[in-house]
Amino acid sequence: MEGRPQIKPKENIMLAYQHKQPYYIPSMFTDIAGFQANPTMERYCGLESGLDGFGVEWKFERIANAPMTTQNHLIDCITDWQKVKFPDLDAIDWVKQAEIDGRTDISGLVAGRGLKPFEDGHSIWDDESKFYMCMVINGPFERMHALEGFSNALCDLIEEPEACADYFSAIADWKCKYFHKIATYYKVDGINGHDDYGSAHSLFMPMDTWRKLIKPNLAKMVEQVHKDGLIYQHHSCGYIEPLFDDLIEIGVDAIDTLQGGSNPNLGELKKRYGDKITFCGGFDNQYVLEQPDVTPEQIKAEYRRVIDLLAPGGSYVVYPISLGGAWMQHFVQEHFEYGMPFYAAHANQ
Repeated sequence: MEGRPQIKPKENIMLAYQHKQPYYIPSMFTDIAGFQANPTMERYCGLESGLDGFGVEWKFERIANAPMTTQNHLIDCITDWQKVKFPDLDAIDWVKQAEIDGRTDISGLVAGRGLKPFEDGHSIWDDESKFYMCMVINGPFERMHALEGFSNALCDLIEEPEACADYFSAIADWKCKYFHKIATYYKVDGINGHDDYGSAHSLFMPMDTWRKLIKPNLAKMVEQVHKDGLIYQHHSCGYIEPLFDDLIEIGVDAIDTLQGGSNPNLGELKKRYGDKITFCGGFDNQYVLEQPDVTPEQIKAEYRRVIDLLAPGGSYVVYPISLGGAWMQHFVQEHFEYGMPFYAAHANQ
């Protein structure tokens, strides 16, 4: 962009993660090189059905355009969690795996095209100008309901709190070791840990339950990421507003995807917490962007609404929940036309 200071994308987005105003609004498609570390360990990645590294069965669902867990659960109650064999992280050739993962097209994987290398054969490790973000799916709660089913997991949170506490501690320890392997063998600047805690308009569990069982173990995982000198960005779909104070307390650096249709108070939260946590996303996928009859004008209006609400002052990253869909073309176009020059406008300083 004419007149824009010469700055590497990694340097620009780091300003946002430091809760400052970058030179331009950073985004996942201009500033981030994303990857997954040994993705088949956490989820079957094919287009039919298969097992992940834990032994959980997945089936590719066309309607969701993604693999989903089946009803063939490994266990029926969390009291049996010790019967589950966690993947042996020391048995993996991480040097070889990092080379493979650098050539894997993560956008194709996320968009439901399976686990394939980039068509031109390049590796993301070839361009060190971007922020390397490792997406780690199936956090402790997501792994719990992958093992035993969602209804069983919700019941066990209430009926088997001691077994849940033991399981959450064990899976968090495993995740910490996994994070350290990533920090050791990959070029990486941040961990994007996934764990959903809410439906469209409410949390899956009482706040006290989340604080007792999940929060201390998430804190342990965040601490490990920081020990390795990395940024921790937490991904949680759905309603997340009540957890902001707690996430900030345990040191979470950034939060996505902040779905606009589920979190109506993002503007006030940004004013209150923008100097403590970076806001990533904020777009309304459910009721605007992914509606089958959405128009280019509506897509662009939704982009501008969120930018005007969350981008002023910095500490913000454009982080849409999906890289697929026809709406992305108009969304990206609006990012370059409206978002990239946003901070250069005097009124938005």
